[in-house]
Amino acid sequence: MSDQSPARAGPPPGLPQLTGFLLRRAYARAADCAQACLSDDDTQVRDVVHLALLAERGAMSQRQLADITHVNPTTMVKLVDCLEERGWVARERNPEDRRSYALRLTELGEKMLSTLRHELDDGERILTQTLASRQRDRLRHQLRALLQGEGWMVIESLAAHNGFLIAQAHRQVRGWAVAELSPLRLDPRDFGVLSTLDREQPCSQTRLAQALGVSPPAALSFVDELEEAGLVRRERNVADRRFYDLTLTPAGKGRLADALKAAARVQARVVDRLGVDGDAELQRLLMCVISAH
Repeated sequence: MSDQSPARAGPPPGLPQLTGFLLRRAYARAADCAQACLSDDDTQVRDVVHLALLAERGAMSQRQLADITHVNPTTMVKLVDCLEERGWVARERNPEDRRSYALRLTELGEKMLSTLRHELDDGERILTQTLASRQRDRLRHQLRALLQGEGWMVIESLAAHNGFLIAQAHRQVRGWAVAELSPLRLDPRDFGVLSTLDREQPCSQTRLAQALGVSPPAALSFVDELEEAGLVRRERNVADRRFYDLTLTPAGKGRLADALKAAARVQARVVDRLGVDGDAELQRLLMCVISAH
């Protein structure tokens, strides 16, 4: 049964001090703002990214597009199929290798891209509406500093968008976290769940979902996996048997202790890149973006 009991507002103490956590929340908001401004319900923000890359870099193979955007090649085939069906891209034989195809932007795709860019501009304004002009500049500066020297996806027409830069920084820091947590058989999502439960236990499923910024069904699936791994215990609430209390098992506490050390190493990489003051500024600006709605 899903937990419908009341929950306190806001994220759990501690996690906001991790820049990666704030980037994840800001990324979710940026994606929502951008998607809400796209007039075509069948169009996704990622479609704009793919069209913009083809416009700026010219024809390329599906594999090249997948590598640049960090999308699974199988998934990319489906995405390109949709763009081709809509007449926005065309597949043509690659003159350098007749066994493969190159993707190019069509005239209709160019026109649609122009419209989509204007719509993303609207999403950017909504995302940063609580920031003064200088603050928007500082957010761009710190995000670019965090990305400097990394293999992030440079798209000139989107590079001034804080929403785009947030997405790139989120992907980068999440990649660092995945590498650190992998030996513990955890991923960043698992770390967020364990950290929240450690601070909130006994914690309701609703509170967990709210703290993580996900839907209750999504939180429930996270808990199911960690319970099966022996890291989380789920028990009926003694005051109301319709609801569940979530706590960490001894094994969960031990795994979290190791995960906290891994998270500290990720945070240290962020601070090494930005400096203590730069990281603090980035966190303040991200909090403004997150709390704007």
